[in-house]
Amino acid sequence: MTFNPLLEALPEPLHVALFFSVFYFTAALLTGVWKWRAMLGAEDGQAHAYIDIAHHAALHYGPFIVLAGALAAFWPFADFFPAWVLIEVMGWTMVLSLSRYISLGVRGAITNQLKKPTASAKFGLVFFFFGSVLPGLTIALGAIITLWDGLPGKPF
Repeated sequence: MTFNPLLEALPEPLHVALFFSVFYFTAALLTGVWKWRAMLGAEDGQAHAYIDIAHHAALHYGPFIVLAGALAAFWPFADFFPAWVLIEVMGWTMVLSLSRYISLGVRGAITNQLKKPTASAKFGLVFFFFGSVLPGLTIALGAIITLWDGLPGKPF
């Protein structure tokens, strides 16, 4: 039973994506206030690099996950593997990367985690690729397959 009948009409991938987008929206608002406060307190008027990165990441992750959820609704392989799982993996991967940016902003010690990358920074890049980029490309490919099939007057 759901409290909102719209939820029953939503494709599962989009439902999961909207859930994560609420988190990113909230994070964007809070990191925006944090960035503004940091800018007010800085002599040069600039927030710490990772405060800025955390804010921009939160702003970008929200629309990205919603678009991925909408594209995943066209997933042609649902009989073999549910697309909402890919959205879930992407969502949690982006939560973890955003958490990393926030922690680097709180510490304020470094401005480029990849200049002298630690083992955790290297792992983070690989983790982000396999947890966000690869599922995103997989969803895009699935959507292209489905959308191509229904395209009126196929160009090729």
